[in-house]
Amino acid sequence: MRVLDRINRKTWVWVLAPLVFLGFDAAFALTLPLPPATWGNPDQPWGRRRDVTAQDREHIAAFRSGHKTPSYATDFRDAAKFQSDWTPQADNPSSLLACRQPANVSPGNSGLSLKTLPTTACGPAKKWATGTVWSKFTTGYGFYEARIRIADISGINNAFWVVTKGYEIDIAEVHYPGDLGISLHNWTTGKDQSVGFKRVLKDDLSKGFHDYGMLWTPDEIVMEIDGEPVAAIVTHGSVAGELQTRFSTALAPFAGKVPDNPAGHDVIVSWFKFYTL
Repeated sequence: MRVLDRINRKTWVWVLAPLVFLGFDAAFALTLPLPPATWGNPDQPWGRRRDVTAQDREHIAAFRSGHKTPSYATDFRDAAKFQSDWTPQADNPSSLLACRQPANVSPGNSGLSLKTLPTTACGPAKKWATGTVWSKFTTGYGFYEARIRIADISGINNAFWVVTKGYEIDIAEVHYPGDLGISLHNWTTGKDQSVGFKRVLKDDLSKGFHDYGMLWTPDEIVMEIDGEPVAAIVTHGSVAGELQTRFSTALAPFAGKVPDNPAGHDVIVSWFKFYTL
């Protein structure tokens, strides 16, 4: 179901009122220039990396300017709206060091909290649970952005991602303090193939909120952080259809050493916005 078909202008005045106060400037500005991107997987016919450009920056700035009206926006404060639009999920992948439980997803006045808590519900090998939430609506080509404060410990994968039929786009997989991973995954053959980037930033991204986003067009994907384009992938129209938006945390060895007690080191999503092209 397209959320765009069921939201009217009056609703937007009410939803966006607290967001206007927050503004678009991130609480902590990035240190520029950004370090160069690195990667390991080769380019593919369905995903070819290219350098970011000044034009990418201009296109992103136009959406972040405040002059455009989002097609969807939430600050996760309204419990009824959250239940209408989002579904907390439960899973227990063997590759992770914790399960994920709906109780660890908490909307409220501070935004959406993805909590790390002790648990006895996920088997004897896993003492911790984290959180994940998926949108009930889908959206198409456009600009996606969320303001996020990552957890302040290593070992947690802080993820903002979207999925469509056969493809997964990791807008931001962030590891404390400043490792930013960006990937396009292709699952159409039944096996995971990916094209992506990694940037090790100079900043501690847990010390404040930062804006992570994606401009998705029929031909390419451009990722940004705090309005600064950090990666671009030419897709040649291979990634199409409607996207489901997801936020998640995971205790994982690929995210760094997990401390003995990770409880209380949570992720906050202050808001999420989507703009149609």
